[in-house]
Amino acid sequence: MVKRIRNCLSAKVFLWIAGLLVLCSLLIYGIVMIIFPKSYSTVISTQFVDEMDRFVEMLAGTNYEDAPEIIEQFCQNNQAMVVLTDKGENVPYGSIPEGSIEEGKTLTYTATTTFKDQNEEYPITVVAFSPTGRELTSLFLKLFPIILLLIFLISFVGAILCSRIMVKPILEISRISKRMAHLDMTWDCRVNRTDELGVLANSLNTMAKRLDTAMKELKSTNEQLRKNMEHITELSRQRRNFFAAASHELKTPITILKGQIESMILGIGKYKDTGKMLPETLKEVENMERLVKEILAISKIEMDGLAGKAEPVSLTDTITKVTETLLPLAQERQIALHSQLAGDVSVSGNVSLLEKAIHNILSNAIRHSPEGADVLLHLTPSVLTITNTDTSIPEDDLPVLFTPFYRVEKSQNKSTGGSGLGLYLVKTILELHGFRYRVENTETGVVFAVEF
Repeated sequence: MVKRIRNCLSAKVFLWIAGLLVLCSLLIYGIVMIIFPKSYSTVISTQFVDEMDRFVEMLAGTNYEDAPEIIEQFCQNNQAMVVLTDKGENVPYGSIPEGSIEEGKTLTYTATTTFKDQNEEYPITVVAFSPTGRELTSLFLKLFPIILLLIFLISFVGAILCSRIMVKPILEISRISKRMAHLDMTWDCRVNRTDELGVLANSLNTMAKRLDTAMKELKSTNEQLRKNMEHITELSRQRRNFFAAASHELKTPITILKGQIESMILGIGKYKDTGKMLPETLKEVENMERLVKEILAISKIEMDGLAGKAEPVSLTDTITKVTETLLPLAQERQIALHSQLAGDVSVSGNVSLLEKAIHNILSNAIRHSPEGADVLLHLTPSVLTITNTDTSIPEDDLPVLFTPFYRVEKSQNKSTGGSGLGLYLVKTILELHGFRYRVENTETGVVFAVEF
């Protein structure tokens, strides 16, 4: 119980206010009980003297024969006894409660009076009953239990009301602070006051809004940083895989070259005829040279990016140039090229890299189309599509089509399967320019689409 009170502000404020109200009320009651009887005796004495003066004046305006009746009436109204001295004889009127004189509960007034029809003066003594301060003190003590009950009742009710009014904004601020401790800023401290508590509540609201904005910005920054780190990790993984695959791809032609050269040196079998074998060896060297150049080109692009070389590039002119370059290859394979180019479409980028990407896409379309097929080029201001008809790519190959050294043609024949770096190079260039791309099978054939 004590621990709960210690941890509860409302209980503390209630007990403090109730205790102070009870203490103050008891002190006031005690002071009144001590001071009031003394003041009461003084006031009664003063009033008694004033009353007696008026009584004597009233007798002075009364006939002697009518005086007894007036004196008796006065005695009954004031619980007094009047002794009138007439020619040396005391004539008593009225009476006072028994024992009042012994207990000191009387007031005595002595004076002389005259009557309207008499010229001589008559001594008069008035003895009146008067409650003492002790009776008032006794009365206060008798009423004390009831007064004490009222004091506690009023004090507790007042303490409850005051504690609720005073503590309510503090409890609201405390509740808000707990939510702030859990980094919850979705609240509004509703304390409609203009004092220090109101200023504190408004400050909390302002701070919460600023913290919420800062936390959202920090969260967004952290999310972006996480994505960047994942991207960097993925690039590192891809780079490791790329160079591992490159090492593997170079190992085969080097082994072949080494075997051919050693056989020619030793003059083994058909390799005695070096004039016939050297062209084959040169062809293998050229294949390896082409592979190394592609690897170096990809490494350079990944390392340098656009390197500040972004400039307006006319895609219409670039596609026309690439088409003219690959036209002999298309004619050799009896492939018909059809171009539908819209006006002068320009993008921002590197002209040589974009030319290389379009060249690889179009040459792939020509090489992997059956003889007599059509290759369609369609350019709009927002998208370029290259379609090689009468062919398709296995659905399982589509997700990994841009993986380095991956070949849809599973043979290692460079004339059909290629090096496996062409589409990876295209992917690197297009992503460097921020272009979206996709490859999909359609009813007419395979479509390669690039969105600008």
